[in-house]
This record gives sequence, C-alpha cells and structure tokens, in this order.
Amino acid sequence: MSAQTTPIFENKSEITLEKYLYLCNNPIGKKAKKKLKNWKMLQFFAMGVMLVYTLVCYMSEALPLAVLGLVLIFAFIYKLLFQRKRANIKQYKQIIENQPDNKWYRTITFGKDILVTDGNTVTTFKYHEFVKFDEDERYYLIFKNENAVLRIEKGAFTEGDEEEFVKYINSKIKKLKK
Repeated sequence: MSAQTTPIFENKSEITLEKYLYLCNNPIGKKAKKKLKNWKMLQFFAMGVMLVYTLVCYMSEALPLAVLGLVLIFAFIYKLLFQRKRANIKQYKQIIENQPDNKWYRTITFGKDILVTDGNTVTTFKYHEFVKFDEDERYYLIFKNENAVLRIEKGAFTEGDEEEFVKYINSKIKKLKK
C-alpha cells in the first residue's frame, strides 16, 4: 500500500453499468452540471427550431421540406433520449474491457492520505486538498472545489464504521479550514 499506513476506513464498490449511467446522468461538479444542462437545452432548442421550420414548410406547401424537418425533429429526440445513453454504454464497455476479470472496482482508502484505486489507476490525495463534505441519497461527497468531487458510495465500507467515517472526514476537513 505504498507510503500508506494501515487504513482507518476503506470503501470498495464495483462500478456496474447501472452505477456508471447514474454517475453520467447525475453530475455533481458545477461545470459538469452546466455542460449537461446546456447539451439538453441545445437539443430542445434545435427541436423547437425544426418544429417551426416544419410548420412553415407545411403551411407554404413545401411538403418535402416539411418531411425533412420532421426527420430532423426525430433525430434530435433520438439524440436526447437514446444516443447519449448508447455512447455512455459504449464507453463503459471500453473501460470494462481493460479491467481485470472485466470488473471495475473503485477502492477508496482513508489512512495517512486518501488513496483512490479506480480500476487500473491509483491516485493519492492529501486531506488538505478537500474543502467540503456533503452527501446525497447514494454517496458521500468530498469536494476539492466546485468542479472536482470524490464520491464515496454509501453502504460499501469494508473497513471502519460508516457513521464514524462521517465524523472522521468532517473533523479532517473542518480542522484544515481553520
């Protein structure tokens, strides 16, 4: 465990397709949320423009152009409802292919430092890099800044007590803010 003392807390979870899609569809960071919102708004805007285009073409009896407008509306609906999900599934499958036994595990160890083993990559963080602790229905969230968040899955602790973890991480972050 390279320069890491005995873990106080360890959280290990398998990143399944369902979890991956949840993470993709529920960004936490400010930039990621804005990017997803802007993408969705662009799809709706394009559908609206195509709807107006289609109606104008239909009213002026340019039926081939109206049909083209309808096709484009359905293309934007497809992008919004299906294409993004398919792209995320494809990306997940590519990640899985490079994992041992085709399973993707994320282990977050809290000891002297925070050690994140994510598939084949290992990243070490210092506690002082984090500025805020929060949680949602599925994850504990440790913020480096408004755009970088470490998600720790609830109910996936293999070392240490989850309630004690919350106290521990809160004290670490509050201690560093002073």
